[in-house]
Amino acid sequence: MGTATAREGRGMDREPPAARNLRVLRPRRRRAHGGRRSHLRHVSDDPVLLQRAPATGHRRACVARPRGAVRTPQAAPAAGRATSMNARPRIAVLTPFAASQQVGGVEVFNECLRAALGDFETFADGRPEAGAPYGDLRRVGLQQPVGALRAARGLLRRHRQEPFDLILSNGVYGWPLTLAKPDVPLVQVYHFTMAGLARHALTLRGDRWTTGHVTAFFDRVAGIGKHVVAISPRVLREVEAFYGLRGRLIPHAVDTNAFRPVDRATARESLDLPRDRAIGLFVGRPDATKGYDVLLRVARAMPEVLFLVAGAPAARDDNVWSIGQIAHDDMPRWYSASDFFFFPSRYEGFGLALLEALSCDLPAIVSKSAWPFAEGPEQCGIVVDGNSEGGFVRAIRSVLSNRRNFSPRDFVLPRYDREVFADRWRAFIQGVLEAN
Repeated sequence: MGTATAREGRGMDREPPAARNLRVLRPRRRRAHGGRRSHLRHVSDDPVLLQRAPATGHRRACVARPRGAVRTPQAAPAAGRATSMNARPRIAVLTPFAASQQVGGVEVFNECLRAALGDFETFADGRPEAGAPYGDLRRVGLQQPVGALRAARGLLRRHRQEPFDLILSNGVYGWPLTLAKPDVPLVQVYHFTMAGLARHALTLRGDRWTTGHVTAFFDRVAGIGKHVVAISPRVLREVEAFYGLRGRLIPHAVDTNAFRPVDRATARESLDLPRDRAIGLFVGRPDATKGYDVLLRVARAMPEVLFLVAGAPAARDDNVWSIGQIAHDDMPRWYSASDFFFFPSRYEGFGLALLEALSCDLPAIVSKSAWPFAEGPEQCGIVVDGNSEGGFVRAIRSVLSNRRNFSPRDFVLPRYDREVFADRWRAFIQGVLEAN
């Protein structure tokens, strides 16, 4: 047992092979398809590699064009492209596509980016299922890489028709552009790393191998020769340590106007929650990666506290109430109705729910892995090192006794508001275009 573990650990430290050894899978050509998502619901911003997607029977690339008039194809400009933000550059974004109409961290990031940079065209794989003709691609770590190839084909066709000035890609989906080398600046954004996910969160040896070696190889290829951006200090460290890439930090953001505190008593009454009971809120999948097992142990040790779980099917069991999937626009009421945000996750790139909770002035008790900020947590709550329920129980009691000592919203406003995000991204993109 010990020998196998050591051998596995050594394998995780190996650097993935170079991009030149890559064999490119070529699925049959499909027509591009446009679409717009609506009625988005809030779920945790998790990687979708190991999640089963509903069977649909179709696979095609999706192109989400800006709201308003649809672009009509036109001849490429005879000479010159935009070299600054003032010239309204044409930007394309290559990104994963959520299997259901839900919103996670990458989707919220794309919307923040659209607000910052103006309209851009989004290219995504519309049907990331695991079925025929390739078999169950999840089992071999190729679901996202193959989906990226389908989406990239649509983007590159569009680029040949009407060239873009800059192309941005999210996560694994950037790997086909590394090989295609379109003659425009390329920006690669890492929201987490596959190598980090495998190393810190996955427990099954097969999942660790396929994610940490196969999918992580494509994850690394996605950043080669590009302007690399990481959304948290942890992700930046992993990109540099695991992939040997250099990048810059541009953190995530939250809409502080939408996510603001409301009166707690009013929120509890509207949600039919107990008035005089301490309430903790957990947002995410109820699995080991998110620390749901830790939550259950803590709940047993603190029967006087009510724990709400947003993201699991609705059910009630003693002092753990699963409240199902909550509409994103309705989350501020749930944050405001709670006494603390609880997130003992074993691995996070940048937990959007944590940022939303802090923006609603809700103090947080989180694991060390779930704290995404360069700053310390003193103003926001308590960070617990390790997964022992005893440490979390003590932290919860401390926050409940001293809640007035925390000012999470004041921490968020000058650092992680959308306007700050927009200024950082505009300056970065302008620098990239001018350098090009």
